Amino acid sequence: MKITREKHLDHMVRIVPLIVMGYAIQCYIISGMETPIGSTSLIVLGGLLCMMIAGFVTYDIKHQVVLSDQGLEISFFHWKRSIPYSQVYTVTNSSPETHFSTITILCEKKKLRFYFVDDAAKFCKTIEEKRFPKQEKAAA
Repeated sequence: MKITREKHLDHMVRIVPLIVMGYAIQCYIISGMETPIGSTSLIVLGGLLCMMIAGFVTYDIKHQVVLSDQGLEISFFHWKRSIPYSQVYTVTNSSPETHFSTITILCEKKKLRFYFVDDAAKFCKTIEEKRFPKQEKAAA
């Protein structure tokens, strides 16, 4: 099983044009006013807005979390880390009723957070099942 973030990407596709349009309207209004804010400031703020949106999309696409038989395999670009299920203490879902939410995993050495996770409740349940596998009864 792998964490997916398609719902967050779909949300970004719907909301980013509105954010950009709102920013463009603000720039138009401010440029028509006699204020000390120059066009350079508006360009810098627009660039920062673009960087923020690009950061969200990069995180959604490049941050991979896979549940293997041995544990969680986390990768981001060339960085990779593996966490065995035996090191996982708790798994919490920040808002189970939403389309995408944040999962917090408390481990032996640190707390991990995964943002914008689709079907977070299913992901948490799967981790719990992998942490505590059902004991097979011996046939008598």
